[in-house]
Amino acid sequence: MQPLDYPHLESKGFIGAIECTDTGVTIQSSGEEVELLGQVLGYVTQIGNMIGESFGLDNLEEAHLIGSNTTAVCIPLEGNHLGVLCSNRAQIDSLISEILN
Repeated sequence: MQPLDYPHLESKGFIGAIECTDTGVTIQSSGEEVELLGQVLGYVTQIGNMIGESFGLDNLEEAHLIGSNTTAVCIPLEGNHLGVLCSNRAQIDSLISEILN
């Protein structure tokens, strides 16, 4: 995966991103606001998978945590987890697409 440095996306609402292992160990990150997101990223995926399993769903594909000013998107990525932090005004689908491509 490419480095998670996307200054050109800041005008679109990008705040930062973090890639972590299943245990929450940070592999790489960008932005100052993402360390807390890294600590909970693995747990969000595990809980999402448990909830999904109880409804007969496959593993968690994507989780959106929406706060009053920011949104965190958690996505499984190549055996790890990617967390993206952005403003609530961001075009989330567009941001994620640019980051993943």
